[in-house]
Amino acid sequence: MTESLALVLCPSPTERATLLAVLASLGYETQTAETPEGAIALFERRHPDLVAIADGEELPRLLEELRRRRRHEVEFFVMTHADEDAVRALEAGASEVTTGPLHPALLRHRLQRLHAERLLQRHFHGLRQLCATASRIAGILGWGWRPDEDRFQWPDGAETWWHGEPPRQRSELLARVHDEDRFRVETAFEHLRLIRRQTEVEFRLKEEAVRFVRLVAEPCAEDEDLILGVLVDVTQARRFEAALAHLSHYDELTGIPNRKHFLRAAREILPHATLDRPQLLLYLDVAELAGINDAYGDRAGDTVLRTLAQRLAHWSTRYGGIACRVGGDEFAAIIIPGSESHETEALEELLETLEQPLPLLGRDDRSEELRPRVTIGGVWIPAAGNELEALIRLAQRQQRHALASGRRFSLTAEPSADDAPTVQLEAALHQALARQEFFLLYQPQLELETRRIVGAEALLRWRHPQRGVLPPIQFIPLLEETGLILEAGRWIIEEAATQLGAWNDAGIPLRLAVNLSARQILDDGLVDHIAECLRRHRLPPPQLEFEITETLAIRDPERARAMIAAIRSLGCPVALDDFGVGYASLEYLLQFPFDAIKLDMSFVHRLVETPVDRAIVRGVVTMADALGKRVIAEGVETARQADYLHAMGVDEIQGWHVGKPMPAAALAERLREDGHGPQ
Repeated sequence: MTESLALVLCPSPTERATLLAVLASLGYETQTAETPEGAIALFERRHPDLVAIADGEELPRLLEELRRRRRHEVEFFVMTHADEDAVRALEAGASEVTTGPLHPALLRHRLQRLHAERLLQRHFHGLRQLCATASRIAGILGWGWRPDEDRFQWPDGAETWWHGEPPRQRSELLARVHDEDRFRVETAFEHLRLIRRQTEVEFRLKEEAVRFVRLVAEPCAEDEDLILGVLVDVTQARRFEAALAHLSHYDELTGIPNRKHFLRAAREILPHATLDRPQLLLYLDVAELAGINDAYGDRAGDTVLRTLAQRLAHWSTRYGGIACRVGGDEFAAIIIPGSESHETEALEELLETLEQPLPLLGRDDRSEELRPRVTIGGVWIPAAGNELEALIRLAQRQQRHALASGRRFSLTAEPSADDAPTVQLEAALHQALARQEFFLLYQPQLELETRRIVGAEALLRWRHPQRGVLPPIQFIPLLEETGLILEAGRWIIEEAATQLGAWNDAGIPLRLAVNLSARQILDDGLVDHIAECLRRHRLPPPQLEFEITETLAIRDPERARAMIAAIRSLGCPVALDDFGVGYASLEYLLQFPFDAIKLDMSFVHRLVETPVDRAIVRGVVTMADALGKRVIAEGVETARQADYLHAMGVDEIQGWHVGKPMPAAALAERLREDGHGPQ
């Protein structure tokens, strides 16, 4: 790539660093602006080839202002975290828009494509200038026509331009014109014959390969009976225009429609949806594409995307619909399945089609077989509404819901009543880590036998800039759906390890429990990250405990069992959280190597009044005793509940009776004051 200048405006330091690194690897010189006003000033002074802008309230206005001030062709690359902002950016003139967290490999691919498009546009404009210069200097092919005699006059060399004998009369020329263009050409000649004014027409010639020709003619000033004109072969120019048009509407890698084309087509299709003949909008995500790239190489990843795209496009066409590549490893489609009763059959057919084995060449050039994995979210139209951007967001959330719940697909016919607040909250979540808005509270855990605080659970909170401190129920599901839970989860482990180190230095070593999510269990880098935190903060591994919910263990038992074993191999204990709210039997759970079982608070709340719950608690304690596992009861609010649990053999309790979630300093102070902290 030749040296080009890129202007960058990106508030997030993390995303800015990623963007600058990718641009530098592509050979760009970079210039960073801190504010929209600074970006405008740099734009006028440096005249960049590429402008990369992150999302913000002023994004559409800034795009329009920069486009107004440009002196040459400039590509505008926009990064945003909300679909509606992406649509507004495209409408404001963005060349390319990417949503969600920045992935360096995908970002590099998109910037390379933008660079290729810019070169193609420059090539096209250069070709047009060349044709104009050649026409002015050499005349390309000049001609004369006398209407009264219906006779053409051609210069020497006309045979070369015509690839044979040139036409002698108008009828001979019209016979060589494409059937669909003949009436327009005939009309142009009649205009010249009767009105005697300048005329221009473009048409196609019927030859072995169709040629595009522009005809320009006007009466001769010196000879009123003569029409003078020029024929220009514009075939190459039209082919480049067609290529540019294709690039603007079709994905370069897969060849299927891109998001821009899909939105336009969808707006034409949507009005025809009725309750009797509904449509289905689908959003699809390819699992572990980054892992495929790492294992087989980027070319193999591209092969997977191309194959899945063609399979999806063929399938959607059978249902009278259209499919597109939204970007990265995400696709969308609209189909007309006939009725909602056919939804399962249609989607199972789609999954079977997409997940057919795919032969790939490994890095050692040996042929291997890969079975792609896809999750799908969908919404029924018009039952879920008819506003396209809202439907796309709803389908995306359904896809993320399917992924988080371990299902292959998830559909809804319900409109999203709280769509706008959810979208705003999701957009704010993307900035929460960078702005240091997350923090941890710590809820103490009391050992009943010694009445000493022996541990705590780390609980995530979000200090939202407008809404104040938010409880987990308001944002943890969104973290899961968007995939941000991976980044947030790593931050929680790092923060917990840092705090453990500080407590150790202060002489109050505690065991600290951290919750793991479904997405984290699927993260191949999780165990390495834990090991690095233990090493860097010099922590004894038994101090850092991890909690996995019963529902997660049951959903993917093989993966859960492997991850538990890997974490325990580091020396860290693993607890089974929320035991009793799922559907697993005690016998089934014996298969998992947990170190502790946490009883769900629902048993504790009914413990005093309900004999059945007391019997369940006794059964769990008996099983745990036999296996050498601790039992921790959650949600203990009264001294009477604590006494019952102690009598039944529960090891530790947690809840407001022991202490509410509190900052680290408050917990340390309490331990010093009451003398119950470990010595």
